[in-house]
Amino acid sequence: MEKNGYVNFNFLDSKANINNILVGLDLDYSNKVIAPDGHELALVAFIPIENLLTIAPQFKTDFQDMEYKDKAIYVFSYYDKEDYFLDYITEIDDAIQGYTRVIVGDKNQFKFNLDKFYPINPIENLDEMSFLGGQPEYLQQESYDFLEKYIFIGQILGMDLPEEVNEIFYLTENIGYIFINRDLSGGLFFVQTT
Repeated sequence: MEKNGYVNFNFLDSKANINNILVGLDLDYSNKVIAPDGHELALVAFIPIENLLTIAPQFKTDFQDMEYKDKAIYVFSYYDKEDYFLDYITEIDDAIQGYTRVIVGDKNQFKFNLDKFYPINPIENLDEMSFLGGQPEYLQQESYDFLEKYIFIGQILGMDLPEEVNEIFYLTENIGYIFINRDLSGGLFFVQTT
């Protein structure tokens, strides 16, 4: 399952539950997160930290001495099925300004529809582009200092997602990158084109 700090994953037909690491698309979750222009962001990933450490134990060093029990990483992103939205999610400056959001909060902070999400299933396959842990691949124009500020959680290639949600990054060829602050105060999510 784990090789060189990376845990590759795919999506199987297993039923999603609140303990899974999940990727999907829900616009009807509770406690809406709003972009600066008033647009409601979509919930695209839910990562319980305890389950992340179970699947990818290399994170235990990063989370040492942190209070993470019952905490989860929520990833929100600008999404509009009727309009072009790639510019809102591809620039790190925009991500910092709120067109994407990463919130580290209580596992029950947001209620969402599990039927709209797919669980990550760890696999041993170094050819997969979607993975947890390790170092980001194909990340463009980001300095070592940038990477030092955050814990890199993982990256997701749109075409690795189930067909029902494989355009959450606008194009299936795009890669979404998830980072969290080292003090668990929040994080950063953005997309880059390959």
